[in-house]
Amino acid sequence: MKIIRFNFNHPVNGNAIFTPVSCVGASCFRMKVQSSKGDLLEIPVTECNAGKWKLILDWEYDGRMFSHREDFEVTAGNSIS
Repeated sequence: MKIIRFNFNHPVNGNAIFTPVSCVGASCFRMKVQSSKGDLLEIPVTECNAGKWKLILDWEYDGRMFSHREDFEVTAGNSIS
């Protein structure tokens, strides 16, 4: 399974939005995400076809809103870079 992992210093409970970098329309998908014990967040990216993607991760913690943006690439061999 293809996964992106993040280690946070607090729990994360929010939304992940995936958009292809080459996207010109509304071809994106969303999912709810929640960190596990130890504040490790593992996000499956099995729905992402080979190519470059943008990830937007939004969550609230301790009354504050946080956002993280990251580009990543899924290769034809199912690896993530």
